[in-house]
Amino acid sequence: MLELIDTHAHLCDEIYGGAEEIISNMAADGLSRIITVAYDLPSSEFNAELAAKHEKIYFTAGVHPNNADEKGVSDKECERLLELSKDKKCVAIGEIGLDYHYESTNKANQKEALEKQLCVAEQAELPVAFHIRDSYEDAYGIIKNHAAKLKKSAVMHCFSGSAETAKQYLDMGFYISFSGSVTFKNAKKFPEIIKNIPLDRLLVETDSPYLTPDPFRGTTNYPKFVSLTAKKIAEILGKDEDEIARITTENAYRLFFKMK
Repeated sequence: MLELIDTHAHLCDEIYGGAEEIISNMAADGLSRIITVAYDLPSSEFNAELAAKHEKIYFTAGVHPNNADEKGVSDKECERLLELSKDKKCVAIGEIGLDYHYESTNKANQKEALEKQLCVAEQAELPVAFHIRDSYEDAYGIIKNHAAKLKKSAVMHCFSGSAETAKQYLDMGFYISFSGSVTFKNAKKFPEIIKNIPLDRLLVETDSPYLTPDPFRGTTNYPKFVSLTAKKIAEILGKDEDEIARITTENAYRLFFKMK
């Protein structure tokens, strides 16, 4: 298979111990680029430092809804995110969004944090990596109301919604990204959804260290496993794996336009 881009990995996660081994093995693992995605301000800072040291690593800056749940996102944090967005290796604002999975969720804080960070994305003139979980109706309302701020499009990361929800975001010009969850034995809905995604809006990711694809489910996920997601999508679409690698790579460069 041609080299792939993992468009959403968390190399900032402590489990990777700095991620130097992952990065040194990229060529052997069939990876041309990795985008390391932030979930709070410290991880955004870490990502920036890691990308500065490694040519093939790019990063995002942003505060995940679960990390915004308790205190929201302050104006000072937004100012720092905007500063980080000007880095030549920063390719998106994210991951940001809404996550209502937990009963204790502070929806007001999450919504405010999302709206503030959409303003950051507008000022930064960068695409957005959205995390939407168990909150599709509220998220769509906010995103639609602020669509004018999304000057450089967006990606629905680790998509888990319905075909109808995917169409809503495709109609807004967004990209749809799939992770290792498409390989799970109980993932019955994905074939229908994937077959209805235009090829020029399709992305692949790992969301590592989470959502490890079969047959490694239950262990730590790594960026190299993005090949298993690409392989499954090729199978669903009846296409050659190299074609899916080429298509998703072209899409990644188009959306994350600062990535060289």
